[in-house]
Amino acid sequence: MRALWLGLAGLLIGSAGPSHAQSPPRVWRLATVELPPSISEHAPQQGYYAVLLRRILRELGAQPEFEFLPPLRTYERAISGGVDGAFPYKKTPEREQLLLFSEPFYLARVRVFLAQSDPWTPQHPEDLVDRGLGCTLQAAQVPDALRELAASGALRLQRVPLIETCFRMLELGRVSYVLTGENTGWTAAQAMPDQGRSLRMAPLVVSEEPVHLAFPRKLPGSAAKLRAFNEAVRKLRKSGELQRIELAHVPRPPGP
Repeated sequence: MRALWLGLAGLLIGSAGPSHAQSPPRVWRLATVELPPSISEHAPQQGYYAVLLRRILRELGAQPEFEFLPPLRTYERAISGGVDGAFPYKKTPEREQLLLFSEPFYLARVRVFLAQSDPWTPQHPEDLVDRGLGCTLQAAQVPDALRELAASGALRLQRVPLIETCFRMLELGRVSYVLTGENTGWTAAQAMPDQGRSLRMAPLVVSEEPVHLAFPRKLPGSAAKLRAFNEAVRKLRKSGELQRIELAHVPRPPGP
């Protein structure tokens, strides 16, 4: 009898296991645009923004589900509360009326790429005004240092869907420079037939752009999500884990 009771107890304990299994991760729907290599539906692991966000949300027992949309549609989905969050958006007073912005989970550096044969080197962002037509990504936001110049028409930028197109135009002499993120630029350059040897990056850092996750004010749970997200970012940054992920996944300029 004692053996029978022990056997039944074992069965009960064993059968209780699955009912206490960890629940599946909660899904956060995040709207974004195609900005390869930082975020792209077709890139390995969907780009390094996606890798960083997956790790941050895993800290919260959640996982992201990315929606890749045109820029205007992404913004509309964000402010209407159609998604849990959207990125990458620059924090402005106007947008803060509609969105809650997280602490930065990444810092992007905007640089100037030139033809290797071009001896000119800009010293200040406003120096680009005198260089004629430049090229940048269609979905990219103009850095703060150049916003007024772009709005007035003094800074002329050709916008194209792919940064590779900018580099082809630079090679052909159709534009004088390419304005883009350091990592985006080097990734595209290294995919060129000459692996970017015909290009160089000017020493000038036009701007450092913090990358935020923006939460809709319309959604009641956004404030709680924001606090949890910020806490996870601070924890992973303090432990060095976000830095390690960046080293492993973020494209780097070629070595000497």
